Amino acid sequence: MYKALDRVNYNNLDLNRDYRKDKVTKTPASLQCLSSVALCYCSEEVVTEAVGVIPKHLAHLLLRTSIQNLQSSAIATIISNWPLSTLCFSEILPECYSNIFEDDMGLDLLVFRGVVRRTKACKMKLLDLRGFKLSDTFTKLVINMWPLLSLKRSQLKAKYLTKLIKDGTGSEFSRLAETVLPKVQNELPKILNDLLNHEMVKSAQFSIHIPSGEEMEVKLDSVKFSTSSTFFIDYLICNCLRSITPITISVSNIYIKSDLSLTEDVMDSLAPFIVFSSQDSKSLDGISLKQLEEGIFFFMSPDLRRFHRLRSLDIQDCNVYLLSGRTRSQTFHRMQLVRLLNSFDCLHRLDISFNYLLGCLGELLEALRHPLEYLSVRGCDLNEHDLECLASSSHSKSLRELNLSKLCQFSIYNMDRISPSYLLKIIPQFTNVAILNLAQNHLPDSSIPDFCKTISTHLKRLVYLDIAGNILNENSLTELIHSVGKVKPFQLFRITCSNNLLEGMPLDAYQVNQLTAGLRRKFMNIWKDMGRTDIHLDIVRLSYAIFVDLLDIFND
Repeated sequence: MYKALDRVNYNNLDLNRDYRKDKVTKTPASLQCLSSVALCYCSEEVVTEAVGVIPKHLAHLLLRTSIQNLQSSAIATIISNWPLSTLCFSEILPECYSNIFEDDMGLDLLVFRGVVRRTKACKMKLLDLRGFKLSDTFTKLVINMWPLLSLKRSQLKAKYLTKLIKDGTGSEFSRLAETVLPKVQNELPKILNDLLNHEMVKSAQFSIHIPSGEEMEVKLDSVKFSTSSTFFIDYLICNCLRSITPITISVSNIYIKSDLSLTEDVMDSLAPFIVFSSQDSKSLDGISLKQLEEGIFFFMSPDLRRFHRLRSLDIQDCNVYLLSGRTRSQTFHRMQLVRLLNSFDCLHRLDISFNYLLGCLGELLEALRHPLEYLSVRGCDLNEHDLECLASSSHSKSLRELNLSKLCQFSIYNMDRISPSYLLKIIPQFTNVAILNLAQNHLPDSSIPDFCKTISTHLKRLVYLDIAGNILNENSLTELIHSVGKVKPFQLFRITCSNNLLEGMPLDAYQVNQLTAGLRRKFMNIWKDMGRTDIHLDIVRLSYAIFVDLLDIFND
């Protein structure tokens, strides 16, 4: 359900918020709210004066009211005169506004206008945009332009900036220094000239004036890089100029993904990793590496050890191929990954999906210094010994979200490494799990009665269960409906209904929908009779459940 780099409070989950129709209770507006509404419709001069005289703690209310009433002039004016040292949008806007920065030329433009028009009355030292999804345009604007716009005119010299950037890269990344850095550094003068000749940099009206001796930090949730874009060079420039720019950019999570390349140049595959050469190791919370070419992950893993404060690591489908055994060829890569995991002091969210880890999972789990709260091994090549190691590890009691989907693969030779019955046999060990994903595991109907006992007896904190992509008959699903209904915190159940599609005549889409609707009503009535009207049922089509991996690739 959640990603490895997400921040999740598993003790306060509300998974049915989007499905529930809460009654809106209208309460009389306070005098403060009414005054804020009136002010946000006033002229810039009046808003400026108001921000300067109202109690500082009311600035949040005034900005929130202006955003809710779509008063662009008031929003920019309040930001340009912000009376507090910190402007944190997550403290101003509720969670339902998390996508408000995704629309180009919307609130992002108003924030930029407010920062550019910063007045002497503005006390802002920290602009915190974490917790919000930003559009690619806004993210690139902040990283590309804001630090340069905060420089003095005398500092905007390509030769001077090129020297600073070259001095600030490669000191801790020996492998990058030998491979990628020379190529990138050769391109720097041209890239810097293009940036410095940008009309926004050349125009004085876009300059950001930070008082002498002061700094302003901008915090972003994440930034994404790929092999098909040179945006990583802009981020490198941004980080290397931190010593002279009054505006600094801090990023919590870095995503790197390899796109399909028609060339075989390893330089192109390694290029995005240049962002780590200038990255502050103390500020980085999470790293996500996806679909890397063979050998790239192990080439870079030694250089990732310095990020010892990392809390989340996602290395899905990175061509990690480990072998159990004691020969040199078998231990080399395994020890590399063990050393990497052991270097993180507080890693507690890990996604190693779609990698070959046969017989090695126990060793990887032992290398971790901190008990995991999140683990995904979806689609990994594992055996039953690996699952036994997981179930007996210290992580089994700390895990709050566990993704064991797509582990029991179909084999025409009947030589599956993991049987569905064994997979369900270890589930009682995860007594604290809140979110459990067992999708696409060929679960048989014969195993459901014992699994139902496990749910009601051992999974007392279960909130979400996903068994989509498993073809179960109606009786088995009914048993599961009863079992999850007995778990007090349970909120969301995700299933696939076969609708007897393997029997009788083929059904058209309308008939399938009618049968699905009938089953939904039946299951919801069972919960209603149990007094559980707070549970939502998500019925997923078999085709969607099977091709969800492909959909994930296109959605990233």
